[in-house]
Amino acid sequence: MTETTLIARGHHLDGPPPAPWVAVAALVTRQAALTPEATAVVDGGRELTYRDLDARANQLAHYLRSRGVGRESLVGVCLYRGFDLAVALLAVWRAGGAYVPLTPDLPARRVAKLLDGTGVQLVLTETESAGMVKAAGADPVILDAIAADLAALPATSPAPGAGPDNAACVIHTSGSTGEPKAVVLTHHGLANRIDWSARAWKLSARDRVLHKTPVSFDAHIWEVFAPLTCGAALVMATPWLEADPEALVDELAAQRATVLQVVPSLLRRLVEAPDWDACTDLRLLVSAGEPLHYELAQRVFALADIELWNTYGPTECSIDVTAHRVDRGPRTGPVPIGRPLQGTRLLIVGPDGRPVPDGEAGELLAGGVAVGRGYHRSPLLTAERFILDPWQQDGERLYRTGDLVRRRPDGELEFLDRLDAQIKVDGVRIEPGEIETALRGHPAVQDALVAAFQEPDGTRRLAAYVISRDGTHPAQLRPYLARLLPASHIPTAFIEVEQLPVETGGVRAVHKCPLRERRVPVSPDERLVAEAWQEVLGGGEPGLDDDFFHREGTSLQLTLLAARLRESCGVDFEPGLLFQATTVRAQAELLAALRAE
Repeated sequence: MTETTLIARGHHLDGPPPAPWVAVAALVTRQAALTPEATAVVDGGRELTYRDLDARANQLAHYLRSRGVGRESLVGVCLYRGFDLAVALLAVWRAGGAYVPLTPDLPARRVAKLLDGTGVQLVLTETESAGMVKAAGADPVILDAIAADLAALPATSPAPGAGPDNAACVIHTSGSTGEPKAVVLTHHGLANRIDWSARAWKLSARDRVLHKTPVSFDAHIWEVFAPLTCGAALVMATPWLEADPEALVDELAAQRATVLQVVPSLLRRLVEAPDWDACTDLRLLVSAGEPLHYELAQRVFALADIELWNTYGPTECSIDVTAHRVDRGPRTGPVPIGRPLQGTRLLIVGPDGRPVPDGEAGELLAGGVAVGRGYHRSPLLTAERFILDPWQQDGERLYRTGDLVRRRPDGELEFLDRLDAQIKVDGVRIEPGEIETALRGHPAVQDALVAAFQEPDGTRRLAAYVISRDGTHPAQLRPYLARLLPASHIPTAFIEVEQLPVETGGVRAVHKCPLRERRVPVSPDERLVAEAWQEVLGGGEPGLDDDFFHREGTSLQLTLLAARLRESCGVDFEPGLLFQATTVRAQAELLAALRAE
């Protein structure tokens, strides 16, 4: 569909008008003046007051100004959750720039690709990740190393930097061509979404919002900034906590968290956790990233008196464009994605670009203040997805979501399907083409196809069908991909085939992969790893050369395994290392090597 096909008169579904624009950074300054001694950020047993958060952000902002950061400057942020992360994100905005979030556990090659693609030269980081940043060709600003220098800078806010239409951040999403897409979001669009969060969910100084979404995903933005604009406490979740439902429940209870955002696949595991009823302070759950069903919602309501919202939106439209408060009625099937947020216009069109009647399926187009600027350094892709809105006279644009929806008789929107190959796994938006391109880059791979399949419990996983050039066992491709792609993009199953399947129904053929002679764990480290596998995956004792993912393990469970192994052997390491050691033997050798360092 091109912009010229959008010629028919039609009606939009309009949300309330946007709130008057006020910079989010200014709202945090105002809050610091109102409640300077209140807790702004919680990191484990430590607390940072609004006064201190404001002062540290201002000092770092002055430093960034001295390094040339201003409007439209892109600054990388490569930090784990903690005080420094909150300070860094706020400081970039105070300086007038836009931040490019990177998680320190990304593969080094991935970090280099993202920095090169955006042209970022300056990256806020810490000693642990500085080497990776420098190797990627960027200049690391090591916050823990310059803390004393920053403390000597002015604690007052620098002169206002960015305007409403300036870039606020650049979020990377999966790309079908093999290259990630860098979405540029504006200050106005994000301020509108953050304002809606605070008002719709009645956030106040009594709230403690758990920040657990990795900063590489857009949802982190409201988790971090919405509480800080209304006097609430931002609680930094322990690293990798999102992969361990039982540990997450324990932290929710221990931190007295009142607000939590989850994807339905994680929510399903949370309600099964034994101590869920201990989360007595939790008042609000926000479900996003995947379709939510009433059956799961009713399980939540049966366990606790919690308000539950279902939100929907692409990254390109400042996190979300619709929301629905879930009622407690005895219903089944998918929960609607709701109605447009403030400042949002929605239109449902058919293949010819003309609006469809209510009740008929069509592609959802989104307009209004939430629509981002486009894709950084990708004008052709931007022109394809961000089109002029012919019903507006001011040149505003509509974003083509690629999602098939319909409007129900009650006016609520219902998500139906994707119009392309894009899939969601554990709430992560994935273009199979990105993984396929990476696989084809391996010298032993002739061709590859990646598809999703669904387990009986509703969990979606990735499978890679591979045509090998020299008989290379497909499982050997996992460490290769782990050096190129984030953990969320690594297929669970690798299946060697003679020709690529047209349909995806044969995913279970993974169990027909050639089996090696089974050897049992013997050494103390091998037995320790095998016992941890049984605890995480269940089932009988694994063989020494069994592959974690061939035993139906998921990337989330591998992160949980890492936590179990750290606890058992007393050696601290990043979960990402296990993606390059996926057998019992390899993990035992890894533990021995780490212990010897």
